Formats: sequence, structure tokens, C-alpha cells
Amino acid sequence: MSKPRYALIADELRAKITSGSYAPGDQLPTKAQLMEQWSAALNTVARAINELQNEGLVETFHGVGSFVRAPSPPGEGEEDAADELNQLRVRVEHLEALMMEVFSNLGLSYPDAPVSTGSAQEAV
Repeated sequence: MSKPRYALIADELRAKITSGSYAPGDQLPTKAQLMEQWSAALNTVARAINELQNEGLVETFHGVGSFVRAPSPPGEGEEDAADELNQLRVRVEHLEALMMEVFSNLGLSYPDAPVSTGSAQEAV
């Protein structure tokens, strides 16, 4: 049985990251570009990128794009609280983007979310 399309997309991007074709700090192709290249739906492409985020290979910034993360130094087993907070922030932004798309597809306007002032980072 063949792999799901999101896994194939993630595999290709992962291979390019590990081979050095995409270096730390490089921006990955946009979701729109990946959708066109793979003839895939937005959710499929988003899931592929999410897989790479969960593996710690990429970081995604809402409205900016996805970027290759620098590898962790050897021996660094645990993430500090700031890194964990940043990962959660990225995941929440991703989920919000998906919810905005759902609302848009239903012809509804997405409720305004409170503007982040960075106070969560000050608590760390």
C-alpha cells in the first residue's frame, strides 16, 4: 500500500532538509506552491508541514512562511520553556489559520482574537 500524499510531501521536504538542499534559515516553498507542485489540497500540504514541525525540522510563522530550523546542539535533550512556548504558539497560529479557512468556506467571519502583546513570553 502506498503512503498518503501528505507523507510523500513531508518525505521529499525532509530529504531536501537533511541533504542540505534547504539549509537552516531557508524558507520552504509556500503552501500554494506545494499545492500546485503536488496537485494537493491545502489540508494535505499543511499536514505535511505540520509533520516536519513536530519533528523539529521547521518553524512556521503565520503570514510569513515555514523555515528550516537549525539542528539542536548535540547533548541537548530537553527543550527549555521558551522553545516549548514558541512551538505551542506556532501550533496555535496554524490551528487558527485552519479555523479561519473553515469559517471562510462556510461564509462566516472569523471572530476577532485578542492581540498578543508578548505577555506570555514575559511569564517565562
